[in-house]
Amino acid sequence: MEPIVIIILVLMVILSFGIGANDETMATLVGSRVLKTKYVIALAAILSFIGVYFLSDKVGRTIGENLLGPNVEYSVSMLIAIIISTTIWLVVTSLIGVPISTTHSVVGAVFGVVIVWSFQPGQSFLTSLDWSTMGQVALGWIISPLMGFFGAFLLKFLLDKIIAKHMKGLERLEKLERILGYVLILVVGFTQVSRGGNDSANALGIMYGLIDSGQLTEGTLITLLTLTTGVVLALGIVLVGRIVIKYVGNSLIAMRPSDAISIELATSITLFLATIFGFPISGSHVLIFAVVGAGMVKGERPNKKAFTKMIISWVITFPIAAALSALIYGISLAIF
Repeated sequence: MEPIVIIILVLMVILSFGIGANDETMATLVGSRVLKTKYVIALAAILSFIGVYFLSDKVGRTIGENLLGPNVEYSVSMLIAIIISTTIWLVVTSLIGVPISTTHSVVGAVFGVVIVWSFQPGQSFLTSLDWSTMGQVALGWIISPLMGFFGAFLLKFLLDKIIAKHMKGLERLEKLERILGYVLILVVGFTQVSRGGNDSANALGIMYGLIDSGQLTEGTLITLLTLTTGVVLALGIVLVGRIVIKYVGNSLIAMRPSDAISIELATSITLFLATIFGFPISGSHVLIFAVVGAGMVKGERPNKKAFTKMIISWVITFPIAAALSALIYGISLAIF
């Protein structure tokens, strides 16, 4: 294996740390006070590792093999630009506690490098991407938050109706909330596994890109790299992800287990379906829109300052990732 390929794989693993650092999936457990934060962090790390190992393959291949056009292969310079730009943006936003879309970052970075590639003699931007796959990815970005919003809205509405009809008295309500808290742990756990598989694919897509370009062959090494990515992603959750988890859990709406379970069921179903079918989506967007949907049933609007901060970060993620990767790739072409 060439030294430069080893460097790329090391950078890929470092990127997985940034992905874990920006994972807020377990935020509802913190917001609803079902578990202490330290237990939430530990559980998130373990379940993410499981998701990386068992569920990352399909989405990883979509990102690594299917986004580029038939005449384009990932070069070393391209891959390095994609990894570095995505990692920088993920770490910066994680440190200020803002959840962003890892998928938007990676696809934006891919977009940036192919723009620069298309300026080379004899190349065309129109043939640089697989526009059918890009269209499917973009459609997933639109549909998945809507599924989160309307799913959580409907589930919260139905749950409130059932509670109002069958649960009379404060004591019975409190008992129900405790029971729902236990159910919530299971639902969030399933969501975290799906999120680990979907988000880690943004790093492992680099590995599949190397396979697609013939610079890496499938085998035992792929399994080892997947395991390492899972461990480092979990480490990102433990060391930095706690910031994002606490921020999202405590800043948008007041949450009880009955609120959180509606949010997580909608998020879990959306993430699981996307991961199984190989669609890279934003778990952050799904979760936040689910929180807003559940809040609307309660007549509670999300914290305006926190929500605005998140929306701005989402809007600028794609162009910033594209600009960073284009700059890094352009510099590398000029130098080498």
